Amino acid sequence: MKDFFKNFQSQPINYGNASHAFYDIMKWVQLNRPKKNPNIIMPAYIPAKLYRYVLAAGYEPRFYDVSTELDFSIDEIRDLIDDQTQMVFAVHFFGVPVDMIPLKKMTQEMDVFLLEDCAHTLDSHLNGNILGTTGDFTIFSTRKMFQYHCGGFLILNKKPWNFQPSKTTKVSSLFTGYHLLGSRVKYYLNHIARGKNVIQKVSTPVVHYIDFDEEQTVTVKRMDHLLNWTYLHTNLEELTRKRRENISYLWNHIEDLETFSPVGFERLSIKKSEPRSSGSGNQSNQQKLQPIEGYVPFSLPIITPPGTRNYIQQELLSRGIDCYIGWTEAPFGMTGFPETEKLQTQLLELPIHHFINHYQLEIMADCLNNLEIPQLLDTPPIKAGKQEPIH
Repeated sequence: MKDFFKNFQSQPINYGNASHAFYDIMKWVQLNRPKKNPNIIMPAYIPAKLYRYVLAAGYEPRFYDVSTELDFSIDEIRDLIDDQTQMVFAVHFFGVPVDMIPLKKMTQEMDVFLLEDCAHTLDSHLNGNILGTTGDFTIFSTRKMFQYHCGGFLILNKKPWNFQPSKTTKVSSLFTGYHLLGSRVKYYLNHIARGKNVIQKVSTPVVHYIDFDEEQTVTVKRMDHLLNWTYLHTNLEELTRKRRENISYLWNHIEDLETFSPVGFERLSIKKSEPRSSGSGNQSNQQKLQPIEGYVPFSLPIITPPGTRNYIQQELLSRGIDCYIGWTEAPFGMTGFPETEKLQTQLLELPIHHFINHYQLEIMADCLNNLEIPQLLDTPPIKAGKQEPIH
């Protein structure tokens, strides 16, 4: 991780999670460049937590649509900017990279800051640019990418004034240690049981809501010493290799990629001929899919056929595979965001993190290859699980 930070103009500022860094930089910009009615231009496809943090920071959110390729329209963003805009917020959703260079040029011309969200990726690059180096400010999430229960950091590629974080408390090391131990025990049990979910625990999606009548508040926390030490000594190269191997496996073992449309698949994968031994010992060539150089994913997002997403998720959950459905609360009842509405109802994330073992990958591929998907199902959503506190 220490070598990774050499790519940036500042050292990381650690937080309890990336959302706290998001809130903190909004507050700091408004404090030092005050506007009467500050606004932030952001994607309509976000979790309710970020929406609450924007309101807590005293900003008006202005939303733009997010395509099913997890990209955006520069022109749509430009039309939302006015003299009260403080920053534009753009996201590399689920690790699928988008080109930030045109957006950076536009924000510079219009004198607004660019906040780049790399919470779903680490050590990625696109067209020779390391993700996270384009934005004036960038947030990363060690919680998501390292599979911790908390942790994130802020990078300042453009230092606004003399930034001072407002962290007032810290995450407990006991809390961190308990969850670090629990996640590792679960990993080894799953491996010993050959991918079977012996503890019968899978995560179900949680739908978050916003009460616009109540005051939105945020307690900014800093990362504890145990977690800070742990992620600094994490082997980033090994983590990157494992995630790329796992997504390659699913690409090469899901038989019907047209039905389970992987987001960005055509531009993020390449075909490579590899010799393969036949039964007679002769060598034959086959096309094997692998990620493009620099692509480090968080998950494998797929667009499911209309009406089938909840059914497919339930089938995977019944086999012990945690798989999430993005943010079904977005776009929060607003209209005019047709692509975001498709993501709300059709996106499913297949896990490919470094704690997924090859048995679980086999279970996922086998499940998807043998599903008889009914046409246009109208199944009710999975009952939301208990909402955990935000740390």
